[in-house]
Amino acid sequence: MAKNNSKIPLSVVGKSLPIKDAREKVTGSLKYAIDHKVPDMAYGKILRSPHAHARIKGIDCTRAEALPGVFGVVTYKDAPDLIWEAHWHNYRGHILDDRARFVGDEVAAVAAVDEDIAKQAVKLIEVDYEILPDVFDPEDALKPDAPQVIAEGNAREPFIVSWGDVDEGIKASDIVAEGSMNFESQHYAPIGRNACIAEWSGDRVTMWSSSQTPSECRDGIAMGLGVPLSKVRVISMPSGCSQGMWWSNNFQLVTVLLAKKVRRPVKIELDQRECFATVKRRHLERSRGRIGCSKDGSLVSIEVDHIFDNGGYGFKDDPGYLCADMWGKSLNGRFAVQGVSTNLVTAGCMRGVGDVTLGAFLERLLDMAAIKLEMDPLEFRLKNHIRAGDPLQQLYNTELAEDYQIPPECKDKWPQLFHLSCEALHECLTKGAELFGWKEKWKGWGKPLAVEGQKRRAVGVGTGTHCCGTEEDGGTSAIVRVHSDGSVSLSCSMGRHGQGSETTQAQIVAEALGISPDQIDVEAGDTEVCPWSHGSVASNTAYRAGFTTKSASMDARYQILEIAARHYIKGEPEQLDIKDGIIFHKEHPEQNMPLAEFMSTHQPDTLAPPVIIGRPTERMPPTITLARQFAAHFAEVEVDTETGQIKLLNYLATQDSGTMLNPKVLENQVSGGAIIGSGFALVEGMVFDEKTGEVLNPNFLDYKVLRAPDFPTQFETLFCESYDPVGPYGAKGAGESPIAASIPAIAQAVYNAIGTWLDVPMTPERVLRGLGKI
Repeated sequence: MAKNNSKIPLSVVGKSLPIKDAREKVTGSLKYAIDHKVPDMAYGKILRSPHAHARIKGIDCTRAEALPGVFGVVTYKDAPDLIWEAHWHNYRGHILDDRARFVGDEVAAVAAVDEDIAKQAVKLIEVDYEILPDVFDPEDALKPDAPQVIAEGNAREPFIVSWGDVDEGIKASDIVAEGSMNFESQHYAPIGRNACIAEWSGDRVTMWSSSQTPSECRDGIAMGLGVPLSKVRVISMPSGCSQGMWWSNNFQLVTVLLAKKVRRPVKIELDQRECFATVKRRHLERSRGRIGCSKDGSLVSIEVDHIFDNGGYGFKDDPGYLCADMWGKSLNGRFAVQGVSTNLVTAGCMRGVGDVTLGAFLERLLDMAAIKLEMDPLEFRLKNHIRAGDPLQQLYNTELAEDYQIPPECKDKWPQLFHLSCEALHECLTKGAELFGWKEKWKGWGKPLAVEGQKRRAVGVGTGTHCCGTEEDGGTSAIVRVHSDGSVSLSCSMGRHGQGSETTQAQIVAEALGISPDQIDVEAGDTEVCPWSHGSVASNTAYRAGFTTKSASMDARYQILEIAARHYIKGEPEQLDIKDGIIFHKEHPEQNMPLAEFMSTHQPDTLAPPVIIGRPTERMPPTITLARQFAAHFAEVEVDTETGQIKLLNYLATQDSGTMLNPKVLENQVSGGAIIGSGFALVEGMVFDEKTGEVLNPNFLDYKVLRAPDFPTQFETLFCESYDPVGPYGAKGAGESPIAASIPAIAQAVYNAIGTWLDVPMTPERVLRGLGKI
């Protein structure tokens, strides 16, 4: 049972209930988009650019259209002259235009009776390209004479957060450390591929695809096709492990455009290479900075300059980091980040975006300062990390602060904005250190725990943070329907990519209504049924969706109790309760009525509807101004100084996600984040052809991910619960801080083993170069 600082006893929240779709998953009956079919469906294939940067001078589809079995072809000439933009600027451009911006960019698409004919037809399309100069390195792309990838230019305006005076702070510091860190581009490496089916009926379109963001997909289609939102229906299907890849993607809009032209349903299914090389990836990123401290280890000044590439169609000025808040106790700070367009495949948000990379660099600066102070890294973090009630410098010191004001009616209900609402990171660090045996294993900076021949063992600690959803582009909502038999339907737009959200949201409903989660069905992906929501992005679901789910459930609950008090059980609504599906009087429990009986009883004078519909009645505070999730990881590594191989020997992940809605689900979130973060730290990186920018490792043979034997079998998790005043029953987000804590913990351990800092991923080659052996 989860700790509950609200003093309200919990009966469902906090229990490790099995996930709702467990049976379908283990039996293989759960349907993904690649499994879906509709009657009279055509099959589509996409013609992709062989050039990194080119203008289409001419395109001849005559031979493709004449091939028997072909229904039609679309090119940029068929596409509306409209720009569509994906959530958080992950894509900005036309569905198709006369410019290719990376190898693999969409040029045209064919619909045919089967995939084989569609593939043949694609090869018959003749394109006359004008090859244009290209640029692949983000720093080269910033040069004045660089080829311009998009009409708006390569460079986005720098996003700057600052407080105090960094230069004066550096002058006043007793010690100053400077450093840099480069990150290759990590891929989502989805085990499952994706597909899209689009079908038009008159002027309305329905799209089926695997997505974390059903509402955003609908918005993108309406934007790109120039049709009203009321004409677009998206039915989002499970995606399996997505990590942020399957939001709204341009291939989905190509499918919709193709289906519109041929006037029949069309399915485009991506192959493995297309998934790896043509959709999206994590940004390639580079950090530079300096840090100043006083003799006692207090932070005085931090300065960071960070650039990241957007690839061909990303349009971000800010990667979405919040790690500056972690160390906001520094008297002075300046963080400047800038997005840059290149002729590589589009880059965008991946799990822990911004905080995985920039956060790891910040932790490296902390370590460099601690080295000069000869201070234990654990003690350094305990001294300087943000605590509950501390100001959130990152938002407070930007123009965004003007957008967030407390409405007069909410002043007594909302916590203080721009201050951290709650935190158990300190407990994570102290209890984690004790469980890990940090005091016994830590031997000093650059000092191995043990040396056995060519192998050196050492330990490291790192922390991570991330938001708990944001309100950018709109709020989040939910609808709860209590049916005449007492069963309940929850409609809330979410992704189904392995995180168990339909289960945890059902637990929230069950807790509020006093019923069993088995009585609750969850619809998460149909935009005709579900109100608008960001979906499962930015750790939105547990915190923001959970808030609205609870609010809607409490609204339904109040309606039930109000009607019951008026007609069936003598008393006021506040004197009634629901438990185990029974409505009863708190002081006179013998006065009771089963919920199912109540819902099926319809007397003319009660005005009780056959279905009670609950909607959110509370206004949610702006999440970004108060809530953060936290992680602290401890790692023990073994480095072979002859081969450069790094092996993880021992790993402990501690987590503060507030109240645990479902401990087993949370454990899976934390362990998954640790494994994927460790993969990025050690082996994961996309390889691009230096001359063409083409992805050279677009498959699981050439793109290395951690396998089961690569991660410690003795992996441990420890949960330290804070209680958030806004989150449902005190819960916070969970999915992204674990991946952010893994890189700094492992990087620090590697430094202590071999005495040198490495870029990410820390491959055997980089280890040997760091040791001066190659």
